[in-house]
Amino acid sequence: MRFPVDATRQKRCPVCKAVGPGTNLPTTPRAETASLTFAVWHRAAKTQSGPVLLGGEMCLGWDAGVCKHPQSRASLGASVRAAQLQAPRPGEGLIQLQFCSIACLRKFLMDAVNDLEQRAAAVALEVKAARKRVNAEARTRRST
Repeated sequence: MRFPVDATRQKRCPVCKAVGPGTNLPTTPRAETASLTFAVWHRAAKTQSGPVLLGGEMCLGWDAGVCKHPQSRASLGASVRAAQLQAPRPGEGLIQLQFCSIACLRKFLMDAVNDLEQRAAAVALEVKAARKRVNAEARTRRST
């Protein structure tokens, strides 16, 4: 793999090149995806003269690609907020976690992925039922 990965027009998995991740289709069922997200946000004070607070988050996410209910727009999934930054000094908006070694960085990332995996496993029965429902609906449509 070559770094940095260009996420501008992503249509495939950057590792195995499978089609689907990055397309963000609005309908379900769709491809199951896992994601790494960095978000920067700001919040203005209630008064015009108050300060603007900056912050950010690094999240790991998983989207099952199916909804719990046929009329729902939100698909089943799980997420872990792995890092956050609130109210940095003026002019800053960088999230930087520093570790004493690459081994500690690797452990942090693996622990975050393990946490995401546990949260995804907690909704596994709902995902299985939703996929079963979607497959049954598809068979019904094909037979009519």
